[in-house]
Amino acid sequence: MSPILRSHAKKPIPSKHLSEWTRGRVCRLHERGMLLKEISHHLNIPFTTIQNTVARWDQEGEEKEGRGRHPKTSKAQDQAMVEEALKNRHNSYQDIAKKIAPDVSEKTTKRGLSKKNLKKWVAQERAHLDEALAEKRLKWALAYRNWTKKMWRRKAMWGDEVTIERGGGEKEKVDI
Repeated sequence: MSPILRSHAKKPIPSKHLSEWTRGRVCRLHERGMLLKEISHHLNIPFTTIQNTVARWDQEGEEKEGRGRHPKTSKAQDQAMVEEALKNRHNSYQDIAKKIAPDVSEKTTKRGLSKKNLKKWVAQERAHLDEALAEKRLKWALAYRNWTKKMWRRKAMWGDEVTIERGGGEKEKVDI
């Protein structure tokens, strides 16, 4: 087991939360009859942390997850945001927030959509490759197929630029 960080040889640095695995280990050691003070020394965890963990375990049978902060949006609003984002991919996070939940920030909207694996990357429409364009590109490739790396570095300039918008922020040009 990896030791908990210490400020000096005998005094462990208290951590705010124990991992689920460590809490389980504490409770199993207590069930086997080890004293709280012994568990504290054995695992290098403050005595009060061990005491509180065992007390919670005794009260509840097993520990409950922390409640955390209440979400600002309801499940219905979250679902509406997802539907809006899928319906119109060109809307920014701010536009979606204004339409669905006006009292919610752009960051909250972004986080909510991110939980549903939706990211608002909007790519610009491009011309599709048709026969004439394919023929033109093939001709160009055949004309320059014998160029060396040195020639490409010195003379080639690329103009395939695509504008990408992420979450309604500033647009960024990316060379492809």
